[in-house]
Amino acid sequence: MSTFEYKTICAPRKALKIKGVKGADNRYAQTLTDVINTQSADGWEYFRAETLPVDEKSGIMGKTAEKYLSLLIFRRENIETYEEPAFSPVTTEEPADPMILQTPEVESGDAVSEEIATLGPATR
Repeated sequence: MSTFEYKTICAPRKALKIKGVKGADNRYAQTLTDVINTQSADGWEYFRAETLPVDEKSGIMGKTAEKYLSLLIFRRENIETYEEPAFSPVTTEEPADPMILQTPEVESGDAVSEEIATLGPATR
């Protein structure tokens, strides 16, 4: 599963004067293209444009007026993406019950076990 981070910038309000481009709408389109290309050079992918209302105070009395801003939204994939771990069943051994006497298992053909068997009970 991939996650994205987003970046918004204000869309240009005026078209720049570009040599060889005629007409206000063509200049504005080229200005917008330059902004998008600049962001994509930094790894951002153009996602969409939004026009959102903003309340802005103006004048001495602080009267609010509604204004609309055009925003360009860019996104890029997070480098630190979260990946779900693959399923692997965990097998755990049950811990030994401390209330039960634990005796080590000794193989019968072992020389140490034969020596233990011949010792007999301890005496003083």
